[in-house]
Amino acid sequence: MDASDKYPLAVVIGYGPDDKLATKVVASIFTAPGQQEPAAMEKWTVEKGDIRQDSAAMTSLAHFLKRHRAVKNASYNWGWGCPHEEGIDYPEGEDCPHCPFWANLDRHTLEPKSLDRPSSPEQLLAGLARERTEQPLLVFEAVDRHRREMVEPLLRAVESVLNDCGGASAEDLRVFSYGLAFLTKWREPRAFPLVIRWLSLPTHQAFDIGGDTVTHWGPRMLATLCGGNVEAIKSLILDRKADEFCRSEAIQALVALVAWNERSRVEVVDYLGWLVRAGLEREPSVIWDGLVEACANLGAIGALDDLREAAEQDLFDPLFLEIELERVNAEGTELILAELREFLTPFDDVAKESEWWECFSNEEPDFEPGFESMIEDDQAIDPDFLLPEDLEPPPYREPVVDLPPQPYVAPPKTGRNEPCPCGSGKKYKKCCGA
Repeated sequence: MDASDKYPLAVVIGYGPDDKLATKVVASIFTAPGQQEPAAMEKWTVEKGDIRQDSAAMTSLAHFLKRHRAVKNASYNWGWGCPHEEGIDYPEGEDCPHCPFWANLDRHTLEPKSLDRPSSPEQLLAGLARERTEQPLLVFEAVDRHRREMVEPLLRAVESVLNDCGGASAEDLRVFSYGLAFLTKWREPRAFPLVIRWLSLPTHQAFDIGGDTVTHWGPRMLATLCGGNVEAIKSLILDRKADEFCRSEAIQALVALVAWNERSRVEVVDYLGWLVRAGLEREPSVIWDGLVEACANLGAIGALDDLREAAEQDLFDPLFLEIELERVNAEGTELILAELREFLTPFDDVAKESEWWECFSNEEPDFEPGFESMIEDDQAIDPDFLLPEDLEPPPYREPVVDLPPQPYVAPPKTGRNEPCPCGSGKKYKKCCGA
């Protein structure tokens, strides 16, 4: 589309005491590219509530857009800072006394302007919740600096999602993942039962709210937070209501504890042998693949021999067992454990642990920064919507920042411990899934 086709361009921005509530809206009309000042501007405010729910204000806004023939290019952003004007409502260079949420907070990025000044839990939670294409490293640093104040809010945020998995917004899910990451990094013991609850969710629900963090983070979170309480991990392994991938990752958590020298290898090998012989249900599932891999990693030769019978019962692919046996014979247990210590590292760096998220792929934006970057087809007003004989206010819209792609929600796929579908004979995670 030619740039001239976007004009007249209407930019509609909402302001409020925080990033969610809008008490003021400003609509500006630009008639040509590069225009520094709008050709027309109008403001609306409300004393109470959200202006998006005020029919009079929204009807007036609709008339304004129609009058300036800009309805096809109306773009909305509802979280762009304090509604009060510097130098008019409060002195220049100072924070607005009426809106403490915006103090020391960049209104575009929701990151601290200065790490030397304190941040409130509300500001930091908003910073974690915002949709981004780059990691919010300043927010991470500020959260770490305010660890004492952030533990309780993050615990509440994680528990809130677990209490209403289906009702969680994209913002809630981001805070859920970041919250678990920080609580694990801080070794917060109250986070352990929350991780157990998360990974114990039935069917695919753990992936619905955490996506690939289940497999990237699950085993090490369990091992990092358990504090020696392996009984809770064992209960998850045996929980037939839980997702099979989550149960398999719980097995890997026991392997991690051995690699970190926090549990006896003999103790865990004995438990794995019991799972093979009697503990695990005799039904085909990903859990058996995880059990094969765990036995191989810990050199549980007796259990590997018992697994041949399970393979003959078609509980998992016999070829996978042969590949793992070859690996044990070729590398030896000590070398395998040394490799595990490099792979299964303790969970202690939130930036490193989240850098693989799809939203941080560093792809080039479609628009240069500025007003034009706010234009999205799905935010434009339907030209048939504002006919004179049927004039209605624009529908209530959530802020644009509340509609992110979820970098951590993944569709069902080949299990990381399953044979690679390409036919190489290797495990998926060591072949095409590497």
